[in-house]
Amino acid sequence: MTNRPSLNTEGNYVAGLAAVALFVVLAVVFLTAAFPAPAGFPDGAVITKSLGAAMFDIAPGQLMGEGEAAVPGEGFLVAFEIIDVLLVAALVGAVMLARREEAGEIVGLGSGTGEPDDAVAADGGEVDGGDD
Repeated sequence: MTNRPSLNTEGNYVAGLAAVALFVVLAVVFLTAAFPAPAGFPDGAVITKSLGAAMFDIAPGQLMGEGEAAVPGEGFLVAFEIIDVLLVAALVGAVMLARREEAGEIVGLGSGTGEPDDAVAADGGEVDGGDD
C-alpha cells in the first residue's frame, strides 16, 4: 500500500512573507518605471559592421562602405557578451544533465566490455533483441 503525499504545514512563514514582499517591490518598480521614447538608428546604419568593429577594436570608418553609418557598439557588445555567457552555460548544463552515470562511472556508447548491460538499449530495453 502506498502513502499519499501530505502537505507540509510546518513551514517558515518568514520566507513566504519575504517572497511576497519581494514580489510587491518588483511589481511597483516595473509598473512605475518610465522609459524614454525609442530614438532608433540613423538611415544607412550598419549594426553588424559596427559590432564587429567594436569587438576587434577597429575604427568603424575602415569597415563602412558608401552611404553606411556607424553605430556606437559598446552597448551592443555588452549585451552580446552576456548572451554568449548565458548560452555557453546552458550548453554546459545540458551536457551535464544528458551524461549517464552508473555506480559513479560515466557510461558512453561503445565504452563497455561487450556485455548487454553495458550497452545502450535502443530496442526498448529488450536484452535478447525483442524477437518474441
